[in-house]
Amino acid sequence: MSENVMPVDRLAGASTTAYAMQAGTMNGLGNAWMNTWSGNFAQFGNPFTIESNLEVNTSYRATLFQDTYKAVTRFERIIDFGTAKYPNYVAIAKIQKAFYMQYIVDLYGNVPYTEAFKEFANVTPKYDRDVDVYKGLVAELLDAKVILAANAANPDFKIPATADPIFKGNLPKWVEFANTVLLKFAVRLSSTTNADGIALRNQIISALSGATYITGNVSINPGYSNASDASQNPLYGNFGLKFASGAENTQGYYLMTASDHAVKSLGGDASKITSGVSDTRIGSVFTTGVKYNGTSAGGAVGYYGYPQGMGNEDYKTFMGYPGNPLKPAVKNFSCLGGIFATSGSGALENGYLMMKSESEFLQSEAALRGYAGFLGDQAHFEQGIKDSFTFDGKASDAPAYILSAANNAKVGWTGSNADKIAAIQYQRWVALINYNGIESYINYLRTGYPETPLATTTVRANKPWRMLYPASEYSSNTTNVPNVTLAQIFAKNEFTPFIYK
Repeated sequence: MSENVMPVDRLAGASTTAYAMQAGTMNGLGNAWMNTWSGNFAQFGNPFTIESNLEVNTSYRATLFQDTYKAVTRFERIIDFGTAKYPNYVAIAKIQKAFYMQYIVDLYGNVPYTEAFKEFANVTPKYDRDVDVYKGLVAELLDAKVILAANAANPDFKIPATADPIFKGNLPKWVEFANTVLLKFAVRLSSTTNADGIALRNQIISALSGATYITGNVSINPGYSNASDASQNPLYGNFGLKFASGAENTQGYYLMTASDHAVKSLGGDASKITSGVSDTRIGSVFTTGVKYNGTSAGGAVGYYGYPQGMGNEDYKTFMGYPGNPLKPAVKNFSCLGGIFATSGSGALENGYLMMKSESEFLQSEAALRGYAGFLGDQAHFEQGIKDSFTFDGKASDAPAYILSAANNAKVGWTGSNADKIAAIQYQRWVALINYNGIESYINYLRTGYPETPLATTTVRANKPWRMLYPASEYSSNTTNVPNVTLAQIFAKNEFTPFIYK
């Protein structure tokens, strides 16, 4: 560890690089596998084919594993400075370490932890059991809370706003975030049959007695700008319309469109569980298109998406024009809306580790499942919807939507408890569209909701329960990395992350 670079100079960089992975590779994967985005066949020959066909390999999105470990290692170097001189920096680093490593465990199962993050001191760390990593991460969160309780009010350990691009040195906010991340761990463990996992869930619930949770979106902005591609908000940099140079992002923004599934779900199409429930948030998450009708002019302006996996010729038939040689054009489809559709201003906007709506949906699910100390399942559910509408600039539309959705099981607060669990996942998915797709995908795996169709081209019977370890692990850490095959990621077995079984 180089002690020439102090925690005050490390924290912002560590926070920013970690979030970039969440906003980019994780977000893109989740929106693809949740059938929110579809390949743009109007512009490309084979876009999103791996995402649709599910024929993944050890090179597929390998940076998700590799770069997250690199990012978390930066937090570990802050933790190395110890609590004697830098207690609050250590606490913040522990909270973010647990936040990001939870995604790695949920997506891979057994992973390096106790021997990880040592850089050249140990380049072949052992793989720990996923449940043991969960236990270790929860212990780090609880330790962070103890550290903050003892030191947050001490002016000698104040963190300047410039060092903390998330809460600007507001340490009570970090305590609330730690509590919310702990609650997310407990909710992830809601259905596990693993004895250690059940005991850990009970420990977390007990530790959260009297806790408070985030009361606003957990945003990050170290000073995003359009000065260069690297300085853009990574949400926009990956999926927004323009590069910093002003050139169009054809390999990001135009690589995909809205999916037919997402558009019809938000539009209340009769084929979806939302039948008859129109959701005005669609105007914030997607742009409008001109309906394909076999002509260059097109038809009515509205929201139109590609059925995931479907190519141009199939889409012509799908729309009732099988004989017309004119292929669909980009203008016929909805693309990402809001900040993503701007000509560059979206590059300056905040990123989001966690939405306030997520906190409300976590509290709703905890209360519905009977977790001790949690009440108001319906109230939190409806508040989560309101927060989502507010985020999308549609606050005044929320009451009417909640009333309308109440008639639809798995969408509004009606039906059995299982229906309500499904409704929580559906509303969480809508709230996170474009912003944190991987969170929705993990919740889909653990609950089976929201209902998410497979692409038309896949031969798989279901979505994968986990990712394959990257090829780099098989070449550099051969002795320790488990040998997981492609077939095994589509079935529940010893390699499936424990929270799903």
